Amino acid sequence: MPWRFFINTIFVLFLLISISSVSFAAETTLPSGYMKVTAFAVEGNKHVATEDILSAVPFRIGSMITPNDVQESLKSIYALGYFSDVKAKTKPFEDGVELIFEVTENPILEGILIQGNSVIPTDKILSIMNMPTGKIFNYNEMDKALKRVEDYYASQGYTAARIMDASLSPSGYLLVTIAEGKIQAIKILGNHRTVEHVIRRELTVKPGDIFNYNKVKADINKLYDMNIFSDVGVMFEPGTKPGEIFLDIDVKEKKTGSVTFGAGYSTAYSAIGMISLSDNNMFGRAQTMSIGLQFGAKQSYYSISFYDPNFNDHNMSFAANLYNYRTYGLLIGGYTTDEKTAGFNVSFGFPIFDKYTRQTITPGYERVHLSTTGTVNPNDQYDRPNGSYRSLTYTLSRDTRDQTRDPRQGYFASASISQTNGFLGGSSLYSFEKVIAEFRDYIPLDKSKEHVFAGRLMGGTSIVPSGKIMPVYYQYYVGGQGTVRGITDNKYYGRYFAIGNFEYRFPFIRGTRGALFTDIGDAWGGNSDWPNFKLHAGVGMGIMLNTPFGPVRIDGAYSSNHFKGYFGMGNPF
Repeated sequence: MPWRFFINTIFVLFLLISISSVSFAAETTLPSGYMKVTAFAVEGNKHVATEDILSAVPFRIGSMITPNDVQESLKSIYALGYFSDVKAKTKPFEDGVELIFEVTENPILEGILIQGNSVIPTDKILSIMNMPTGKIFNYNEMDKALKRVEDYYASQGYTAARIMDASLSPSGYLLVTIAEGKIQAIKILGNHRTVEHVIRRELTVKPGDIFNYNKVKADINKLYDMNIFSDVGVMFEPGTKPGEIFLDIDVKEKKTGSVTFGAGYSTAYSAIGMISLSDNNMFGRAQTMSIGLQFGAKQSYYSISFYDPNFNDHNMSFAANLYNYRTYGLLIGGYTTDEKTAGFNVSFGFPIFDKYTRQTITPGYERVHLSTTGTVNPNDQYDRPNGSYRSLTYTLSRDTRDQTRDPRQGYFASASISQTNGFLGGSSLYSFEKVIAEFRDYIPLDKSKEHVFAGRLMGGTSIVPSGKIMPVYYQYYVGGQGTVRGITDNKYYGRYFAIGNFEYRFPFIRGTRGALFTDIGDAWGGNSDWPNFKLHAGVGMGIMLNTPFGPVRIDGAYSSNHFKGYFGMGNPF
């Protein structure tokens, strides 16, 4: 039928046209997976310029790209930080495609809200972030701003502080949540003999505090200064509550009981032998008990001492010392003298004002007997009495040093006044007062605090009422270790003294520290008046070794064409 013929004809024509079209497309299609970019477009941007967006695209018009290339371009545009979402689509254009990027811009930053901070004020945090409002929000700028905040926290010692969250609301407000590193609990590890309470009482950081590395480091130095630990480690780990931490203090105890035998030589006392028994951690409470015996051709000495740095857990120090010593052929006040001295003293120390400042009260009693070879000048006879003396000393000190064993920064200042006899009783003829002031300063010369300038200024005067006498053995002596190295021990004496010690301390051979030093000073006013003051000096070099018995210091000093050597425990100041 005619209508069937017509339908078949139409079907054939449609088939031919379809085949013809497929054939044409096959001739113009690029290699599989590729397409040619003939145009770019951006949609959805209001505040970010189109050219700024397209500058992030890693290819240009005419490039042959794959879907992976498109994905990379989306990442590059998103990395600009201005958008919450970026998409792409294509449509035919000329002999390729037009690549269209659809962006969703972040809102305008209307304000910043800070929560979780307590040690750093909000105003300070906002100034550090430096993200002005009224501009389109940028995630990259936010990341940099938050990094500056964490860096600032770390610079102030709050190394556990972290940005917990930063979220931008659709209305344009940025909420920043800070976890400053609150200490949930402190765990003491590694102590076997030492009572845990003894360790905890030395810590200034407590549960509930914000972790601060500087404060914890100061506490570590205090634990080292107890001289009962060979190592103190600090770690922190996440607590059971969000943003809080556990602070772990791991101590390694060292042997604190010792029996020591030794020998030495001094230009003043010749050969000497030494025996000492001591324990720096009696009953695990950081109390020190020591018994010492020293003997030689020109000297014998014994002492019994006790020290409790925190007597009865009331932050009061207590010390007691009983001693007896004899010297033979000692040069005192220009005469060869045998001296016998026995006595005792006790000290009570209390904090005042703050943790750095203390006052100490020390009553004491001493009995002295001198036996002088040869005839004593009548003018000097009354300066050399035998008798008993009662004393009371008050000392006010301030100590900000980072440690006492080998200070790297901080200072120590003290002033003391002591009364001997007078209103305390005893001989009314031999009555006097002594006033001593001392200042030590430690200045780090590099960030590591390995190179340090250490200086000490020290001086004293005596107040002797009219008609009273100050015995020669209670006057000040300068010369030798502890005053001016390089000159003869106790060479200069008198009612007044002044010394200055200056050292440059530095790393030496591995495990040791070296020192270059200059000492100056004098003591005067013994049997003469003020004009006899004359400055004496010595220069030298020292080295400090770490030994199982503690740091040992060996010095060599030169003065007035003479060289002298010294041996002692730790730095001289």
